[in-house]
Amino acid sequence: MPEKILAPQYDAVIIGAGLYGIQAARYYLELHPKAQLAIIESDEVIGGVWSSKRIYDAFWTQTPVGMAEFSDRPLSPPPPPEYQYYGFFPAKYVTSYLETYVDDHIYNGVSIRERIMFNTWVTNVEKTPDKLWTLSCRNKDSSSIVKTAKLIDASGLTSRPNVPSILGNESFRGLAIHHKDFGQHQSTILSAYGPQHIAIVGGGKSAADVAYACAKAPGSKTISWVIREDGNGPAAFLSAEGKGGYRNSNEAFYTRLVAAFLPNMFGGRGWVGRLLHGTRMGRWVVKKVWDRIDRDFRAKVNFKREEGRENGFGELEPETPSGINSRPDLYSTIASKVHVYRQNIDRVSERSVTLACKSASDDKPITLPVDVLVYCTGWSPSTPFFNDETALRLGLPSPSDKIDPQIGSRWESLEAAADLDVVAQFPTLKHPPPYHQSAPTYTPFRLYKAMVPLHDAENPSVVFLGKMVVGNNFRVAEVQALWAVAYLDGHITCSHGKMEEDVALTVAWCRRRYLNRGELGSYFFFDVIDYTDGLLAQLDLSYHRRKGWKRNLFSTCTALDFRGLLEEYKTLHSI
Repeated sequence: MPEKILAPQYDAVIIGAGLYGIQAARYYLELHPKAQLAIIESDEVIGGVWSSKRIYDAFWTQTPVGMAEFSDRPLSPPPPPEYQYYGFFPAKYVTSYLETYVDDHIYNGVSIRERIMFNTWVTNVEKTPDKLWTLSCRNKDSSSIVKTAKLIDASGLTSRPNVPSILGNESFRGLAIHHKDFGQHQSTILSAYGPQHIAIVGGGKSAADVAYACAKAPGSKTISWVIREDGNGPAAFLSAEGKGGYRNSNEAFYTRLVAAFLPNMFGGRGWVGRLLHGTRMGRWVVKKVWDRIDRDFRAKVNFKREEGRENGFGELEPETPSGINSRPDLYSTIASKVHVYRQNIDRVSERSVTLACKSASDDKPITLPVDVLVYCTGWSPSTPFFNDETALRLGLPSPSDKIDPQIGSRWESLEAAADLDVVAQFPTLKHPPPYHQSAPTYTPFRLYKAMVPLHDAENPSVVFLGKMVVGNNFRVAEVQALWAVAYLDGHITCSHGKMEEDVALTVAWCRRRYLNRGELGSYFFFDVIDYTDGLLAQLDLSYHRRKGWKRNLFSTCTALDFRGLLEEYKTLHSI
C-alpha cells in the first residue's frame, strides 16, 4: 500500500506520533478544528514508547490506572484485576488505548490517525527567508519538501538509541540490539530453544524489565546483567503497595502533600516550602521522612538475601530509589536467576563479553559467554534533523566543542548565578552525596519552560514537547500541549531577560537536584506536579482543581483533574 503524500504546505506540522504528538494534535485541533495539520511519524505505528512494536510481555507501566490516561477519555474498560498489581498493569493496554484514541478524535471530518504520515523520516529542518519552517522528508517511495508556519517537535527523548562504543563491538556474531527493539525479538530471545546466553547492559528501568523478561523465560538460560562501575549505578524501585488509604505508592506520591516534602524550583508553595526546606527544623523533618522511606524500601527488597548472594544481587543496591516496582516477584526472580556485575566492559568478542578488572591486583578478568547482547543504555539527546549550528541556536543539545566560547562563557555565568539561588533556597543540595561525576559531552537543553527556543519568542513558530524525563508523561503531555498551542497563538509573553533567567535556573536546578542525570537540564522526575502547576498558572488557569483545600492537599493528581480545562481556556480567550 503506497504511503500518503504530504501536501506542500500546512498550517501546523507535528513531528512524532507518541503521547506528546497525539496530545499536541488534539489540543491544536480542538482550538483550530479547520487547520491543515499533519503528523510525521518515522515508524509504521503510533505510540512511541507505547507502540505495538516496542512493548513486550514484561513491560509494565510505572503509572497506575487513573493516571495512565488523558482527561477526555478514561482507560475504559481498565485492565482486569488479574492483570493489575496495585493498579499497575501491562503496557499493551496503553497501546490499545492510544490506538483507539487516534481513531476516535475527529476534527472537521478527519481523525488524528488520518493526519499521520507513517514511515516518513524528517531528514532536515530549517527556517527559510519566507519565515516558514521547511522540512525535508522521505519515505520508502519518494522525497518531499514540506513548509509550515507552526512546527511542533514531539519526537521526545526516546527516539535515537544510544549504543556505547566498546572495543570489539563490530566483531560480535550474536544478536546485538538496543532495548528499543527488544519487543520485536522477544519471541526468539525468550524461546526455550532459542539463545541460551543473554547479557543486558545498563542500569535503568529498561534493563530491569529486560532482565526480568529473560529470567521468566522457559528453560535454563544464563542471564548476565552488567552495570558499569563508573556510571549512575542501578535504578531502584519503591514498593507498589500504598499506605494511609492510598491504593498504591504512586497515588500517595502524586499528592501536593508529598510534593511539599520534595525540593522544587517550579512551584510557589510559599510558607510551606520555606518552612520545610528553608529552616533547620523543616529540613530535619524532611530528612527523617525520606530516611524512613529509604529504610523501608531497602528492608523490603533485602539486597543481602540468601538466594542472591552467589549471583551478585547486592550489586543492585542503589544510592536512591527512582521508580516503582510494578510486579510482585521482580526482585525474587532477579535474585535467583540473574547474575549481576557492577563492572565496566573491557571488550566484546565474537560470542563473549569480557569485563574490566576491578583493581590492578585483579589479573583474572571475567569473560561471559553471550548469544544475545541487549543494550539498555538510554538515548542520544541530539536531534538528527537539525545541524549543530541550528541545534545550538534553538537551545537543543549539541557537541560541547561546537558552542562559541563567548556564548558558552555567558551561559556559565548565568548558570553559576542561578546555582547560588538554588543552594540559597535549598541548602540541603549544597552538599551532594558521593557520585561518579562524568564530563558532559553535549550542551544542555536551553529551552524556556523546557519547550521554547529563546530566539523564537518574538514571533512564536516552534515548540519542543517531551524533551524531558518525568515520572508521569500522560500528565505532562496534556499540559505541555495546551501551553504550546497557547504559545503559538501568542498568548504567552515574557521578556527575553526573564526567559534567559528561567532557562539558566532550570539547568542549574537539574544539575544540583539530579547530579549526573540532570546534566542536560532535562531531568524533572520528581517535579511533575509543580512543573505542570506552573504552566497552568502562566495560562491563568486553575491548577488546584479539587474542591476544598483538603482535597487539593491530600487527593491524588489524576487525569480527571484536567476535565474542563480546555473549556476554561476557551472561555478565558473567548474562543
